[in-house]
Amino acid sequence: MIIDFQNATYTIPNGETLFKSLNFRLFPNEYYGLLGENGAGKSTLIEMIMGLRKLSEGKINVFGEDPSASSRTQKDRIFVLTHDMEVPGFVVVKDLLDYYKTFYPRYSIEIEQELLVLFDIDPKKKFGSLSTGQKIKAVLCAAFAAKADLYLFDEVTAVLDPRSRKNFFYFLHKFREYHQCSIILATNIAEDLIQSVEKVIFIDGDHRALIKNIDEIEKLFNIKEMYRKDSA
Repeated sequence: MIIDFQNATYTIPNGETLFKSLNFRLFPNEYYGLLGENGAGKSTLIEMIMGLRKLSEGKINVFGEDPSASSRTQKDRIFVLTHDMEVPGFVVVKDLLDYYKTFYPRYSIEIEQELLVLFDIDPKKKFGSLSTGQKIKAVLCAAFAAKADLYLFDEVTAVLDPRSRKNFFYFLHKFREYHQCSIILATNIAEDLIQSVEKVIFIDGDHRALIKNIDEIEKLFNIKEMYRKDSA
């Protein structure tokens, strides 16, 4: 088992409970989308998995460990990438990739180089000269090269241009064919999940995390109905 939520409840400082008695398990090589409206709690759920949010009740295990414990030994099996990541502008792309390399024993230079070409990233450039989308693509090179067992992607596709999004999903599919890994992909773009993920964790207006089948995605946001209204 990769992730195990056991009656996990999280209450924010103002007293509002975002998740109550959440039970959820993620197993090896499972690929889940994480979907919900703005403010539903997608990023919060990922931060709970990372151990950055202190639970009010219950517990979470990630690779059999409490993710908030300083004694964790499985951190090099996890790669987290968020849309709002911050890298100092003076850092050179190659130096950042070399930095990641020191934390992941299975790091693949071959994968890194393949992705630098696919995403058209110059490793000699400084992060301060890159757009938001280019910064994400640069770190994606390290993410896949790390060959982690668990990937947490928090709305990274939202800042990618259409071609880069297509390349991201192309490589992700290719990557999973030869490297088994579990993935949670949080997004506001429901179309990114169709014909991609196996299941969807849908966070509704009451902050409940509901497991949905892939064929239910269009119903969750009434996507077809919105298209009809827009074209009317």
